[in-house]
Amino acid sequence: MGGFRFDWRWLALIGFVALLANAATLPWPITALALSAAGSTLLWMAWQAWRDGSSRRAPATTNVTYWRGARIETPTAPRRFRAATWPAIAPVMVYALLGAALLLAALALLLRIQAR
Repeated sequence: MGGFRFDWRWLALIGFVALLANAATLPWPITALALSAAGSTLLWMAWQAWRDGSSRRAPATTNVTYWRGARIETPTAPRRFRAATWPAIAPVMVYALLGAALLLAALALLLRIQAR
């Protein structure tokens, strides 16, 4: 049976939402820092999900032959990348798009403040 499992990301999400709810009363550097930190984290998660997706590579196989009782392994053609499927790309795209949107929001806040 599973017990209580704590995930720090929920706590970070609650803190981020609370920070954005009070963005009008907080100084702009804190808001910009929070937006850029959240965007960077999401882009990092997208990169990790893309890099660790092992379904994009064809498995390495070898041909095995037995001759006079000896096992002989010969490599097959080099591994090739497979076309990524939509279920493999969807989480990466969600992380990347949300992260890019948060980074662009931080940049827009920074440029708006600098233009004054």
